[in-house]
Amino acid sequence: MRRPNGTGTITKMSGNRRKPYAVRVPMRDRKGRVVQKYLSYHATQSEAWAALEQYRMQFAAQTAPAPETIGITLRDVYEAWSARKYSKAGKSSIASYKASWGRVRRLESVHIREIGIDQWQSILDDDEKAGASKSKINNDCILMRALSKFALERDWITKDYTQFLSIPSAAPKHEKGAFTELELKKIERLAEQGFPGADAALVLCYTGFRISEFFALTRFSYDRKAQTLTGGMKTAAGINRVVPIHPKIQKYVDGWAKENQDSLYTFQGKPISSQYYRDHIFKRIASEIGRPQATPHWCRHTLASRLHAAGADLLNVKRILGHADGSVTEHYTHVDLEGLREAMLKIS
Repeated sequence: MRRPNGTGTITKMSGNRRKPYAVRVPMRDRKGRVVQKYLSYHATQSEAWAALEQYRMQFAAQTAPAPETIGITLRDVYEAWSARKYSKAGKSSIASYKASWGRVRRLESVHIREIGIDQWQSILDDDEKAGASKSKINNDCILMRALSKFALERDWITKDYTQFLSIPSAAPKHEKGAFTELELKKIERLAEQGFPGADAALVLCYTGFRISEFFALTRFSYDRKAQTLTGGMKTAAGINRVVPIHPKIQKYVDGWAKENQDSLYTFQGKPISSQYYRDHIFKRIASEIGRPQATPHWCRHTLASRLHAAGADLLNVKRILGHADGSVTEHYTHVDLEGLREAMLKIS
């Protein structure tokens, strides 16, 4: 079956393909030359002819997609979207999007118009099979929906299939826990012995900073006179909170500050990311003390548990950890700071 010149063709692709019949339509490239652009792929020849006929009718009614948008791939969409999004997003958000793109990008060479619900869903299903955490699965879904919405707004697609995604249930990837007093003593000994990264783990256990908050601290976060660290993020109560420095960690913070680096903590003289510390340094520390399943967030739970066990005032505990509370203020008076210090000194 042949159609008049300039109305498109059907081509059977080589190899063992699930959809071997390709629909191609003519368009002009950047140099003005007429070329054949792939429109869609189909399992049978009759399906391909039906798709081409539908396109021809849409083109005649001026409802077909513009020829120059037919070949837009998922990577094209991601690059256009990220160029706008990343100029306004924070570092942690960008890192999260990039991590998700690392899993979503397996569809990068597929034309955005050809990605249906099954292909989108397969990414989330494979996340679940790989044991991904609930937050990782949600992040992937957020990115896919953002890319699809971006394409829909520009008429690169006619339907947003990501709104029909089913998010698999997933258990928390890591066990939530806290270190015992004996395990904390082991971390303290490792820090004294110069075990790589153990000093940072000990400081995390005595400040309650989230690992992302800790690695965002600079030398200017340290008030040597007041012996406090100011930092934090995520919640209104947690932003720029003041944490008194416990005597157990004073020498480590002093030592870091003397290095005169922009980042308060550096590893072997170089700044590192929280992800690198978690994956390549903290895991060794956790294994060394016999708790290989532990994560840096255990340090935060450890401080919370110890403060509660020591009978510290609940309001001061919330202030130290940055938990939301209607009575928490962002600016502390001298009396407030003394209360925080008193709470911190209740633990050994």
